[in-house]
Amino acid sequence: MANRRKIALFAAGGLFALLVLAAVALVLFVDVNAHKPLLEAAFSDALGMEVRIGGRLGIGLFPLLHITAEDVRIRNRGMDVAAAKKTFLGIELLPIFHKEIRIVKIGMKRPRISIDQDRDGKFNIEPTEEESGKKTTEETKGTRFSLDVAKISLSDAALFYAEKKTGEVLEAGVFNLDVSRLQFTGRKGPDLPKHLSFAAEFSCKEFRKGSLAVSDLKLRIEGKDGLYKIHPVTAARLVYSGPGGKTEADRVALGVDNLAVGGDGKADLLRRISFSGTAGIGEVRTEGLVVSDLTSAVAGKDGILDLHPVTMRLFGGQGSGSLRADLSGSVPQYHIRYSLSRFRIEEFIKTLSPKNAAKGPMDLSATLSMRGKTANEMKRTADGEVSLRGENLTLDGVDLDRLFSRYEVSQNFNLIDVGAFFIAGPFAPMITRGYNFASLFQGSVGSSRILVVVSDWKVERGIALAKDVAMATNEHRVALIGSLDFPNERFNDVTVAVVDGKGCATTRQKISGSFLKPEVENVNVFKTVAGPVLRLFTQAKKLLGEKCEVFYAGSVAPPK
Repeated sequence: MANRRKIALFAAGGLFALLVLAAVALVLFVDVNAHKPLLEAAFSDALGMEVRIGGRLGIGLFPLLHITAEDVRIRNRGMDVAAAKKTFLGIELLPIFHKEIRIVKIGMKRPRISIDQDRDGKFNIEPTEEESGKKTTEETKGTRFSLDVAKISLSDAALFYAEKKTGEVLEAGVFNLDVSRLQFTGRKGPDLPKHLSFAAEFSCKEFRKGSLAVSDLKLRIEGKDGLYKIHPVTAARLVYSGPGGKTEADRVALGVDNLAVGGDGKADLLRRISFSGTAGIGEVRTEGLVVSDLTSAVAGKDGILDLHPVTMRLFGGQGSGSLRADLSGSVPQYHIRYSLSRFRIEEFIKTLSPKNAAKGPMDLSATLSMRGKTANEMKRTADGEVSLRGENLTLDGVDLDRLFSRYEVSQNFNLIDVGAFFIAGPFAPMITRGYNFASLFQGSVGSSRILVVVSDWKVERGIALAKDVAMATNEHRVALIGSLDFPNERFNDVTVAVVDGKGCATTRQKISGSFLKPEVENVNVFKTVAGPVLRLFTQAKKLLGEKCEVFYAGSVAPPK
C-alpha cells in the first residue's frame, strides 16, 4: 500500500514537473507574437466584434500562465468601442496542446469604453448582419474559445455612452469593475442573459447623465439563470440640476432582488423587466425643503412600477404613501396616495417667510391620478383630492379677532392674507410666486388662536375646486370659495369672507387673474359692528329674521 502511494506521488510530481517544463519552454522558446492573429480571431469570435492588438504580446508564468497585450482595440460597425493601454490574459496550460485557448482571467488597465446608440436604436456593440452570418470556425482556423473566466477586472476605467436620437450622454469617470465566476453556456442572442452567470463589484468616483450627477457610486451584482441580485447599491451624494432648481440627496442605498429580463428584445426594456427591492435616502434637499429618512419598498413587472409603502420625515411630521407608475401603454399613468401626520406648521411657514410666526400641528393628505409624458400633460389630467387640516394653532404677530371686529379691516387689512392658511397650504409651491401670502406673518402686535382649519379641495383636470375651506378663531369664522386653475395658472374668482353664525358673508374680498400677476379687489363690507347705531340696526335685523345668501355651509362650526 505504501509503495502505491509512493508511485502515485512520484507520478503526480512528474506530471507537475512536465507542466512546469512545458510552461518554461513556452516562455523561453515560443514567439507569442506569432500567435497574435490567433488571439485576435478568438476574441473577435467571442465578442462578435473586431479585436486588434496594436502593441507587442508578452508571456509570463506567475501568478499563472498569462499573456500581456499592449494597445488592445475593439471596433464594430466602423467605430471604436473600447481601447486599453494594457491587457492581462490568464490562460490554462493544458488546453493549449489541443489548440484550445481557455482564458480564466482578464485584466485591463485604463480602458476607455465608448457606446453609441444611433437614431434607429442600434448600438455600436451589436454585430452587423454580415458579421452574424460568418462562420466563426473558419475565422479561428479550428481553434475553440471557451468563456469560463474566474475573474475580469477593469481598473481606472472610463465609460462614455451617447444616444444620438435624444442627445442624452452618460459618463462614468475613474471606475473599477471586478467580475468573478463569469460563465456563458448557450448561444448568443436575445436570451443571452439567461445563460450568463457571474458576480461583479463596481465603484465609480463620479457618474453623470444629463442633469444628474452621482458621486462615490458602489454596487454589487450577482446573476444566474436569468435572475439578478443588485445588492447593495450605495452613493454618497446625488445631485440633479434642472429647470426647477437643484435637488440633492445624501446617503443613497438601494437593493434589487430577482431582477429578470424577458421577451424577445423588441419591446421596451421597462416592459420586459421584473424585480423587487428596497430604496432608502438619508436626506433630500431642495430650495427651502428638506426630507429625511426616506424609505420605500419597490417592485416592477410588465411596465408597472410600484413604490409601497413610502415613508419619510417632513416638516417634523411622519409621512407615508404609495406611488404606482404604469408605463406599459403609450401614455404613462400615475397614481399617488400620500399623508403627512402631525407636521409642524412653523416648519412649513419657513418656506414662505423667514419669521417663525405660526405654531402647531397639522395633517395633510392627497390622492391624485394623472397621465402624460410631460409635466404640462400630467398637470392638465390631474384628478383627485387634497386636504389640509389642523387644530389649536397659534399665530403670532397679529390679532385676527381684533382686526375682524374693527372697521379698519376694509382699509388696512387684506382678507386674502388670511387665506394663506388654506390657499398657500396644500398648493404653496405653485401659486405663491406672484402674491405675497406670507405678509400675514409679518405683523408685530398680538397673537391669534386658530381653533380649527379645514382645507379640502377636489381636483378635476388640473383645476382645484374649494370643497370645504374655512377656519375658526375664538370669535370669528373665515371661509373661502372658488378654484385654482393650474394648467393655465390662474385664480378663478377665489373669494375669502368673514361669515356669521348662519354662514352669511359679513366682509369679503376676491382675488382673480394669473398666479404671477393676481388682481386683488378691495374688501367689501356688508355689515360690521363698528358703531352703536349700526349695532342696533344689526340686532333689529336679527330679531326680524333676516335672510341672506349662504356663503359657507361646511364642517367648521361658528365659535361659541
